Amino acid sequence: MIGIPCLAGFYLVRRGEGGFRPVGIGVAGFILSQVGHIPFNSFLLLPGLERVGINLAAQAGGDLIVLGISVGLSAGLFEELTRYLVFRFWLRGDLATSTPWKYGIGHGGVEAVLTGLLALYALIQVLALSGEGVLAGFPGDQVELIRSQVDAYWAVPWQQSLLGAWERISALLFHLGASVFVYKSAREKNLLWLLVAILGHTVLNAFAVIAAAKMDFLLLEGLLFAFAAAWIAWAWFVHPQGEEEGVLSPPPPPDIKLSAPFVTSEDLEESRYD
Repeated sequence: MIGIPCLAGFYLVRRGEGGFRPVGIGVAGFILSQVGHIPFNSFLLLPGLERVGINLAAQAGGDLIVLGISVGLSAGLFEELTRYLVFRFWLRGDLATSTPWKYGIGHGGVEAVLTGLLALYALIQVLALSGEGVLAGFPGDQVELIRSQVDAYWAVPWQQSLLGAWERISALLFHLGASVFVYKSAREKNLLWLLVAILGHTVLNAFAVIAAAKMDFLLLEGLLFAFAAAWIAWAWFVHPQGEEEGVLSPPPPPDIKLSAPFVTSEDLEESRYD
C-alpha cells in the first residue's frame, strides 16, 4: 500500500516533465475533496438516509442498493469535481502528457499510503499486545477480549491479508484513469468526460459496497481489478497528447512573392536631379 504508489510516483517524476509538482497537487486535491466529502456523509447523507427509512446496516435488498449508490455518488461528485477544479484552475497551464498521470498518482497514492499506515499501526498494536506480560496491565474483563482479537488477527491467512493491498492497486489504477478523463474534460472544455469519471466512480464504489455483503472477497477483488484495468486501458487510449509531443505546431510560413517593376533608360533620365 505504501511502496507501490511511492515507486510509481518517483518513476513518473523521473520520466515526465513538471517535476514533483503535479503529484503534490494530487495529494492536496484528495485531501481537499475529503474536507467536504467526509462531513457531508457523516452529517447530511447518512442521517438523511436514516430519516427516510433506509437501514444503514442492511446486508441485502433495496436498502443496501440505495446505500451503495448514495455513498458511491457522493464520492464521485466530491472527488471528481475537485479534480476538475484543480485541472481547470490550478494546473490549467500545464500541458505535459504526464500531468494527469502524476496527479492521479498523488490523488490515489496518498489514499493508499494512509490506508497502509493504518494497517501498519494495527500490526504494531497486535505485536505489542502479544508480548509477554503486557496484558497484565489491563482489567481482567478486557484481557479475554483482547486475546480473542489478537488470535483472530493471526488466524487470517496471509493470502487474504494481501487483499487490502490488491484493492489499493485497483483503486490506484482507477484514480489514474479518472484523472486522465477529468484532465481531458478540463482541457478540451467537454463536460462529457467529467460525467464519465463521476459515473465510473459511482459504479465502482456502489458495486464494492453492495457486493461486499454477499460476494466472496477474492472474487470481489478480482472483479474490481478487472474493472480498473479496463478503465485505465480506456484512459490510455484516449489520453490527450501534450504540447511537447507536437499538438501545438506553428503554422506554415506564408507564400510571399516579391516583384519589382521594369525600369527603362528613359525613366532613369527623367529621375535624374538637375
